[in-house]
This record gives sequence, structure tokens and C-alpha cells, in this order.
Amino acid sequence: MLAQDEAFARIRLLRSPNIGPVSYAHLLARFGTASAAIAALPDLAGRSGKPYQIATEERVSKEIANVRKTGARYLFHDSPDYPALLATCESAPPIVTV
Repeated sequence: MLAQDEAFARIRLLRSPNIGPVSYAHLLARFGTASAAIAALPDLAGRSGKPYQIATEERVSKEIANVRKTGARYLFHDSPDYPALLATCESAPPIVTV
């Protein structure tokens, strides 16, 4: 089972600018965890000469609260209940809200 802090970091990573399914997968593969990828993002993005702003913890906390309020939950790409057919797609979303 995914630890709560890593789940939060995964949502935060995916909600950050210019992070889609492919870059998300590459970052997780390279850094091992979303927390480590988030820590590395400012330096990686800073190489372009532009400041980079990761999705804020406040924004992600509000999203999670709204998801819970509606009775929904997140399914992560590596969780056993992630839809099997969806997982076979090359650009499957790393996180699905159901």
C-alpha cells in the first residue's frame, strides 16, 4: 500500500506545470519516488533559465478534501485496483479519480 505522504507527493507532482503522464513516469523512474522528484524539479526546470513553481501543498490539500467530500478516491497507476485495460495504454493517466 502506498504511504499517505507519497500519495500526496504523487498528486502534487502530477498537478505541477508541464508534468503529464509521460514526464511523470520518467521522473518516478529516475528519482524513485514522487517526493524525490519534487525536490529535484526546481533544479531541473531551472536549467531552462525560467523559475519553476511546483503545485502548492495548499492547492493539493484542497483538491484532496474536495475529492473526499464527494465520496471519491484516487487510484494510482501501480495500485491493484487500477483498471487493468487502462493500464495497458501507453499514455494512461497515472492517477484516476473515481
